[in-house]
Amino acid sequence: MRIREVLLLALAVAAGALALPGTASAAYSDPLTTTTKQNLVWHATPAAALTALDNALPNVSLNTVVNDTSYAMTSCTTAEKAALPKAPVAAKSLCWDSERAGSTTWVPQGITTSGDADDDGLWGADKIILSGWHGTDALGRYNDARIQAINYNAPASAAHRMMYLAVPNSTGSSFSAAQAHMGGMAWYGDKIYVTAEGNTSTAIRVFSTKHILQLTDTTSNAIGKTSGGYAAYTYKYAMMQVGYYTYAGGTCSMASDTGVPCFSSISLDRSTSPASIVTTEYFSDQSLHGRLYRFPMGTDYLLTGTASEAFRSYVGNMQGVLSHDGKWYVAHSSATINGQLWAQTTAASTSATCGSTAACWAVHPEALTYDWSTGLVWSQSEWSTADCQAQNQVCGRSVFAVPLTSLG
Repeated sequence: MRIREVLLLALAVAAGALALPGTASAAYSDPLTTTTKQNLVWHATPAAALTALDNALPNVSLNTVVNDTSYAMTSCTTAEKAALPKAPVAAKSLCWDSERAGSTTWVPQGITTSGDADDDGLWGADKIILSGWHGTDALGRYNDARIQAINYNAPASAAHRMMYLAVPNSTGSSFSAAQAHMGGMAWYGDKIYVTAEGNTSTAIRVFSTKHILQLTDTTSNAIGKTSGGYAAYTYKYAMMQVGYYTYAGGTCSMASDTGVPCFSSISLDRSTSPASIVTTEYFSDQSLHGRLYRFPMGTDYLLTGTASEAFRSYVGNMQGVLSHDGKWYVAHSSATINGQLWAQTTAASTSATCGSTAACWAVHPEALTYDWSTGLVWSQSEWSTADCQAQNQVCGRSVFAVPLTSLG
């Protein structure tokens, strides 16, 4: 979860240490404890607004998008391979073209796959990976959001197409950029969930594969209705928000671990009945301890909004979260060395080790997602080649997977 870059680069976490600074009684190896549940409130986009945009523009399927790829994924460079986990070792990895790999205007965060979306692990006939990115200050549109839709039918020739995320106005005559940090993503049925922003009342934004629009103005550096049609900063496709969840308690706080939580990451858990979304929160302050929440699915692939579980974790700097068969997994990050991946229950908290350290996970890791159809947990690393070089680090961006069975 990249906070403003200057703050992140100033943070140097001793990731191999189990004890948290200033809190001698708390350690990463401490099990989960129960805490107060937090609920969500649903706000739907007016159906008439979505219909108006569907009528004004070609409405296309996600399959159309991933079979209209514009950039090839690549094999990973030596520096990018250095950012992969040390233990467990990545079973799959792929990297971005040079523009995405080096971009300082867009940053990868959340990830999900068609293994979340559908019972057979495919979306239609396609195997798809969705990588969520947010805009930086250098872009001039901080927390604008996009998805890189990767066609993974043939892993050796994987390629992707970018989609902008947008919010219709109340009548559907235009749309604006969705504001989302994209720290986590989950895809279930036609719904795609993404984390919003910290220190706001909006918790999760929800988009739909039923409302992907092909834009008619791909030259204007603008978004919404233009003199040339409809645009999203020259992108060919934009996916519309169908609603959002707010925190029932009001505005969240990224400076408190007792108030309303700011969700930093989310993922889908298909092992529960019904399926559920799990969330976590990120703190750069090691004296604060992030919380984990579970929200069951209701009808139409939407959440009930009522939390069924709530736990406090003592792992610091939690980036990604995953839950399966009653066990929780959280990814920790450090600004200077490899992160850590912890498996947690209310009875135990354990991590893989490599040598004498638990700092064995990816360098600058982000969200987690589990593809039940393949048994693989996917994640991605955040820092660009430019970021790594500026900090004299050997690292880079990659998308990678490890078997769930290797996580303990």
